[in-house]
Amino acid sequence: MADEKTDLLACLWDEFSAMRFPTGWYDREPEGTCLVTLDTALVGFAANVLDGPPLGARHREHLRCRIELLAELLPAFGTDSYASRYFVALYRMAVLAEEIDAERGAA
Repeated sequence: MADEKTDLLACLWDEFSAMRFPTGWYDREPEGTCLVTLDTALVGFAANVLDGPPLGARHREHLRCRIELLAELLPAFGTDSYASRYFVALYRMAVLAEEIDAERGAA
């Protein structure tokens, strides 16, 4: 099962990597959150899950908190279809990375 999920994460990674950060959102900070920093952190965690060992407890908690934060922010992108598609893709990728990492950590 983990191999199938890792393959799915790799596909999501490829799809997401083909997207560009939404142009009008570089300087916006919904609820005081820097979207570029949030994006960078979640992409980094997904890359680590694809290529690295299981996350440590501190990093796993940081990932979980960032996923929750993005989930809260998703409605803010509702009027911008591209930004919405971009951040939903990022969210899906991060959630799957968290799931894979949890399974690896439990093994």
